[in-house]
Amino acid sequence: MPLEVPGAVLVDTGPLVALFNRDDPHHARASAWLAAHHGPLLTVEAVLAECSFFLPARLRGHLADLAARGVLQVHAPDAAGHGRMAQLFDKYRDQDPDWADLALVWLAERSGVRRIATLDSADFNVYRIQGRMRFQLELLG
Repeated sequence: MPLEVPGAVLVDTGPLVALFNRDDPHHARASAWLAAHHGPLLTVEAVLAECSFFLPARLRGHLADLAARGVLQVHAPDAAGHGRMAQLFDKYRDQDPDWADLALVWLAERSGVRRIATLDSADFNVYRIQGRMRFQLELLG
């Protein structure tokens, strides 16, 4: 059952890394997009873990602060969600999917949100919500 979050956008790793890393070629675009977006931003814990891998240690606290202040609403799959992710891993095994991407597919199915801020158009053009609906991509690289 979808959560029904009007105006919400899912957020993938790339835009968050670009937002905090001024040397990232997508930094200006990510900053402008975030400043212009006024709806809820939804993500999963795996995205935060990926971001922390790519960000210097001195910037990781800023990412945690976004989650602490509720700017990023962080969701975690329950047992049924992990079961759904297992099905998605099987379905997309030829794509070599990563955990964060499939957790975002799960969150899209759970929340009903199809819009996603990502720099990963290759994967999110392949993944389908409920097996049939395309993601609406924002902030493409």
